[in-house]
Amino acid sequence: MATAPDTAANDGTQSGTFTRRQFLVGAGATAAIGAAPLAASDPVRAADRGDAPADIHGGAHISLDGYHELANSERLQQQKGNDFQFDQRVDAVEDLGCDPNGGKPVQDTLNSKIKDGMLVVFPEGTYAATGTINPGADRFGIVGKGYQQATKPPKPGGESVVFNVKANSPFKLFNVGAKEALIGNFVIDQRKGAMAGVTARSSGNVRVRDVRTVGAQTAVGNGDSTPFFFEPFARGGDSLIVFERCVARGGGIPGTKNIGGSAGVGIFQRNGETGRIVLKDCIIENMPDNGVYGARTTAEVIVLGGLYRNNDVSQVRVNGEARVDGVTIVIDEKNYTGLKSKSNANERGPGWPGTNGLKLETDSTGAVSGGTVVKNCDLRANSVADAEQSNLGGVVNFFASAGAATLDNCRITNNVSSTTSIIASNPSSAPEKVAITVKNSVIQGNGAGQNAAVNISSRPRSIVKNTCLSYPDASKDDIKGAGASNVSFGQQCESGAGLKAPQKVGSAGNLSSLPAPSVSYNGTGGSAARRRKKKKGLLKKIIGSVFGGFLLIIFLFLGAIAFIVVGVLAGFGTLAALLGGD
Repeated sequence: MATAPDTAANDGTQSGTFTRRQFLVGAGATAAIGAAPLAASDPVRAADRGDAPADIHGGAHISLDGYHELANSERLQQQKGNDFQFDQRVDAVEDLGCDPNGGKPVQDTLNSKIKDGMLVVFPEGTYAATGTINPGADRFGIVGKGYQQATKPPKPGGESVVFNVKANSPFKLFNVGAKEALIGNFVIDQRKGAMAGVTARSSGNVRVRDVRTVGAQTAVGNGDSTPFFFEPFARGGDSLIVFERCVARGGGIPGTKNIGGSAGVGIFQRNGETGRIVLKDCIIENMPDNGVYGARTTAEVIVLGGLYRNNDVSQVRVNGEARVDGVTIVIDEKNYTGLKSKSNANERGPGWPGTNGLKLETDSTGAVSGGTVVKNCDLRANSVADAEQSNLGGVVNFFASAGAATLDNCRITNNVSSTTSIIASNPSSAPEKVAITVKNSVIQGNGAGQNAAVNISSRPRSIVKNTCLSYPDASKDDIKGAGASNVSFGQQCESGAGLKAPQKVGSAGNLSSLPAPSVSYNGTGGSAARRRKKKKGLLKKIIGSVFGGFLLIIFLFLGAIAFIVVGVLAGFGTLAALLGGD
């Protein structure tokens, strides 16, 4: 189990790693600050928006409660949650010899030259990669220049750092196994048929931030050997893996899940002690498998903010004591933007053989106490590609293995006919606690009333309260298998029923930020940095000498003028004396 060194709370020192309590305190402290608005690059379509902000990169909508729930009583302790400490900062080109013009691949250079405590900063350029980057160091960073000022993941071109993947088979481009690592602010370009992802396996703390993949995953075959776009493993009870503002829109071939199509974020970790995985403001679209596959794990999975749209199987799939807060989920297959090739015999279009909005289940261990918390989410089912071939299981779907859950302050828009908005199967294999609570929420849409809006099977003490079923002809019959308290039926929600905080609902694709990682250095920079420092020192000496000489010349010049003036005045005095003597 990885633990941070013992440090007095007020001694001002920084540990080499940060615990999950430190991270969460940092997150909670900044939730109220919000983030600067960003320019919209791929807005949610007007038909999808509903009451969402027009700018999908608007302010953060993740609730303070969401952070406080995670931090609990620990939130008043350590106040630095995002600090990394490195001994040396080096330039990837000047110090390590990486080629910014896409010539020599960089993986061998990085794997052999990165040492413990080293932060490698890549200047803008295109860097070839033909194999896995997995340095043996236990503490390091690999970042694009400007990583601390970045407000969203870069795009190809301009001043960005691009890793151009050149390979004939899928592989993990970054396979990070360090106890402390900072990775980010670059693009992974896999448009030439390769498939590469970012994997982080750690018993400590790893943060992957501002990574954009461009290009689709077209490799199929053995699903176990096909990497996910993003893959976190939190090994050890104190481990914390954060993937923040990571974007993958390219997706893959629809309908290829069972022959190797990858999920956007794959979390498969069943054995041993596990820690916490945080997915913060990510955007995952058009995958041939789940957008987030976080159900087959014993790790605690927390999904904060972000947009998950038009992925097969489900948009977000979690289990156990997961937290899902401020997330936007969209199923709109008629406006699918991914691959549409019919080159694969199993492909029948997006959403085949079926999809869901939010799917909940429990790992076979059944280790659940409080259940899943879903808050401030915007879930939209707008369209399916073909009503005869697409099968939308539910906007929110509880499998038989799913335990207890609470949905709070969520908006569910269901425009797909014959689809149940919230459906929960008989908990034949679920943990002991199975009750479902829906509160302070709205269920709306022209397809919401064709089936029961809420259909819960054999889950005693389930309840729908302070909620509005906002569609024509809504009635108590639209709630099955659960009690009802202060529920409003009809297009006009009555006072006290419905969203308690509508401004907090959904992320609208928000790419807001936790604070930029604070990086400190115990030692010096690389050789290039030392040369630059030496040159600056020499330049200062030269400037100082020149300036000093210039002052001396001015002083001598003024002294000469003063001497001349005094001499002239003395001459006038002598002349006056002579004239006065007549």
